[in-house]
Amino acid sequence: MRQTIQSPTILVNIHEWGGYPLKRKKSVSSIPQFECGLQYQLQRFNYAKKRLPLLINVTISDIEKCSDIDYIKKNTDNIDSVDNKGMDFSGYSSFYEKIKDKENAYVILSNTSVNAIQEDFLDSHIQYMEDHPEVGMLGVSYCTKIIQTFVRNNFTPHLQSFYILTTIDVLREVVKLNGEFPGIGINHKLLLIRNGEIKLSTLVLKLNYNLAVVQENGKVYQFGRNTFFDNSFNAWKLHFGDVRVISKKPNRINPIV
Repeated sequence: MRQTIQSPTILVNIHEWGGYPLKRKKSVSSIPQFECGLQYQLQRFNYAKKRLPLLINVTISDIEKCSDIDYIKKNTDNIDSVDNKGMDFSGYSSFYEKIKDKENAYVILSNTSVNAIQEDFLDSHIQYMEDHPEVGMLGVSYCTKIIQTFVRNNFTPHLQSFYILTTIDVLREVVKLNGEFPGIGINHKLLLIRNGEIKLSTLVLKLNYNLAVVQENGKVYQFGRNTFFDNSFNAWKLHFGDVRVISKKPNRINPIV
């Protein structure tokens, strides 16, 4: 079970590459193109900030390429320049170093590949975590296998890292178990998925927490250590593979209903 939350402030980190415009289109193989970008993320969390106590931090790699820094400054609490090695995980690990000694609080790690569609989601996500202390991390998208592997038909369910809700204490446990924040120093995109995104979920499961994913219909599916380590295909009730392939609106943050 997770440790009790001590601080009411929700700590949000949005990672961005400095060369991206505030609004952009994202194209992924076999997945419908969608609108995304930092402007939509800032709108999303500043709207939530009207009702909930949020601290919004933005980490930017290759910040010298950023032409919209004034807009970002006006719409966030803080900006940090970070190294591009590790990509999103460079920002996530840098933010963790800033908050690791604070009182336990909810943490959101996100990038700018989130679908532009705006939903009133955060209250429902926080309430779910409050009601389910067995959950170490909550996401909004998943994949059930390591795509880049020689192991055929492997079953490795994990949360995709463009949006993760967790706590400082869970991140502390992850880093203690792993020796460092997952994904640090990796340049190769496919290796980063394996050693950053997938490893983060794997470590949370090894710590005996469950992972939760908010489906497109607003319902939550939980999976835990037994599902992961027993290769229990029969226990898995959702789509196999990358869920974004069948999603009507991929990378959208859906509210829980």
